[in-house]
This record gives sequence, C-alpha cells and structure tokens, in this order.
Amino acid sequence: MMGILKEEYVPIADALLASFRRDLPQLEAENHLYNADYLLAMQNKTDEVRAKESGDATLAQQKLTTKELYTLGNTLVKPMKLLNIVFDKAGMENPLASDVLKKVNSRNFEGTLKNLKSLKEVVASQSTLLTSAGMKANTEAMLQDAFDAITAKSNEQSNLQQQRKAFSSENQGVYRELYSYISQVAKIGKIVFQGEQKASEYTIENLIAMVNASRKNKTDDDNESQ
Repeated sequence: MMGILKEEYVPIADALLASFRRDLPQLEAENHLYNADYLLAMQNKTDEVRAKESGDATLAQQKLTTKELYTLGNTLVKPMKLLNIVFDKAGMENPLASDVLKKVNSRNFEGTLKNLKSLKEVVASQSTLLTSAGMKANTEAMLQDAFDAITAKSNEQSNLQQQRKAFSSENQGVYRELYSYISQVAKIGKIVFQGEQKASEYTIENLIAMVNASRKNKTDDDNESQ
C-alpha cells in the first residue's frame, strides 16, 4: 500500500486528520461526503489502529530498534564529513562517504552497509595517501565497527519484522480500512488545494518524509539529552 510502513500509518493519519479538521469547510464544499461524520469515522479508525499497536510489544521493540538504527547512522555524520575533507585534500573524487550519509537519511540501511563496505575497501587500499591527507589512523577500524553494529541491528530489525507478520496478517483488515481513509483524504486534498502550499500536506510522499524526519529529530534530541 504505497510503501507506507505499518508503524507509519497512525502518525500519517494523525497529520492528515489535523489538516482535514482545519480544511473541513473547503473539502465538504467540494464533495459533501467529506463531512464531519467522515472526519469522525477516520479519527475512530486511527484510534482503533493506535489501540491495537499500543498492545503490541513486538511493535514497541521494533520502533526502539529503528530508533537505535538511526542513532548508529547519526554517529557516522561527523566522520563521513571529515573523510570527505580528506578525500578532497588527497585529490580523490570519491562519493562514497556522501553516499553513506544519503542512505542513512533515507533509512536505507542495506544501502548504508553496501557503501560502508566499499568505503572500507577504498580506505584500506589508499591508506598511505589518505593518511598523508589527514585521515585518522583508526578510520578503517571505525568503518568496520560501524558496519558490524549496523549489520547486527539490521538483523535484529528483520527478525522483529518477521515476528510482526503474524500480527499484521491478523489485523490486515483494519490497516486496509485506515489506508482507505488516508488515500481518499490525501487524494481530494491534493486536488482541492492544487497549486497551494496546503497541497503538500495531502501528499503521501511528503507525509512519509515528515514522519521519518520527526522520528530522526526525536532521536537526535534524545541523544543530546543523554
């Protein structure tokens, strides 16, 4: 269902509900089916899914694991930026450090691991040149440690996702019903507010990005408070 992860349904629905509630008069004026009753029904369905998820211990662990993956990804930001400086100093045009950060920001940890492995091979093969350009002596070990930690956490996440398949299968109907509300409200909102800033609030891709950014920012804030 349009690449929305199960844990993203409720926060995306909440965001849409806020926009829907604010824009109810305009939406209802264009299509009378999108009225206060429809808004209430969508709110009730969102709360139903929220209640099911709050009783799902595996989902709570999965969210924690996702948060921990973001934390591991965030630890790469500074060393990757410093490594880019080293590459520039050494006269090497190599995008791998930047690619690692892009993959981290897009929650693509499979891609992150692939780029980390390639980057470690470059660092190992060009160690003398890169060290002369200011690379830290422990860079190769740091990359290996990051690769091992993210691999272990990704495997943990995969195992939890497998465990949740049974839960998702049992509750597929309620997720499907909530998705119907999400997709329909998003569709009419994009049309009604086409050409306006509000239209972005009804764009699924933007809502997914917002949820991920919010999760990442919360992880950053939690790290700073520790």
